[in-house]
Amino acid sequence: MQFVRSTFLSMLAAQVALPVAAGAESQLIRIGTTANDSFAEPLYAKDDGIFERAGLNCDVEVFTTGAGVTTALGGSAIETGITNAISLANAVEHGLPFQFYAAAATYNREEVALVVAADSPYHQAKDLNGKTLGTSALKDANSLHIVAWMDKNGGDSSSVQLVEIPFSAMAESVRRGTVAAAVIGEPALTLAKAEGLRVIGHPMDVYGQHFMVGAWFARADYIAANTGLLRQLKAAIYQTAQWANTHPDQSAAILAKYSKMDLELVKKMNRAPYGLELTPSMLQPYLDLGYKYKFLDKQLKASDLIAKL
Repeated sequence: MQFVRSTFLSMLAAQVALPVAAGAESQLIRIGTTANDSFAEPLYAKDDGIFERAGLNCDVEVFTTGAGVTTALGGSAIETGITNAISLANAVEHGLPFQFYAAAATYNREEVALVVAADSPYHQAKDLNGKTLGTSALKDANSLHIVAWMDKNGGDSSSVQLVEIPFSAMAESVRRGTVAAAVIGEPALTLAKAEGLRVIGHPMDVYGQHFMVGAWFARADYIAANTGLLRQLKAAIYQTAQWANTHPDQSAAILAKYSKMDLELVKKMNRAPYGLELTPSMLQPYLDLGYKYKFLDKQLKASDLIAKL
């Protein structure tokens, strides 16, 4: 397995700041996220007034990538945000004191799929041996489930090359034959299927059927210094999850506003369900497979990465 990659973790490690002192519950909480359905809870809570009604003073900043959120938190430009398990574990291995404290999106099998061109000769994992595959991020959860899915389904992950491609360009890369297949998520997946691309697998199945796609995180020192504030925020997060899970049309309008996507497309695409708890079992499969495939240097315990609030 070969990777074409860039890294920002060394930059992050140099930016770890001192703990933020505890203060009044009205203190500003700067939240970083992306305008992606799985990471959109802060946008829903802001626009629906959930933060305000909870007495929280929250400023939500939208980043173009999840890496931008992690970098900003490492440099104390924000207090909290949402990321995935492998990104956080990699950061921890590089000396960044990050911990999860609340679940964000959980798994919806239809949100992410491995697709090939309509006339492609590829139908199963072994057909992709020796081929170049597209992923949204390298040495991250997005690539991990590709290689694990290959091996679990009769392919040979060591024979493939992974290249990083933005979700918006993946379908065209598959059609042109730049890559043999690509893992595409919503809303690009709905568009890709409408344009004739064919689904041959759901690589995220390797983590099980109930797990976190992303979770809220902060620096451990910030959590320790602001436990009461974070408990208040966590309660608002889970109130937002309940609201979003039961108000798809309203949340679609908010997501379309921030993502600049067409509202009808947002309503058509497969949406993320949001979790109401975060347990080690929702995180451990990432860590086990991450260590197995050398995405992580150490075998980590999920319980060590979840703050006790």
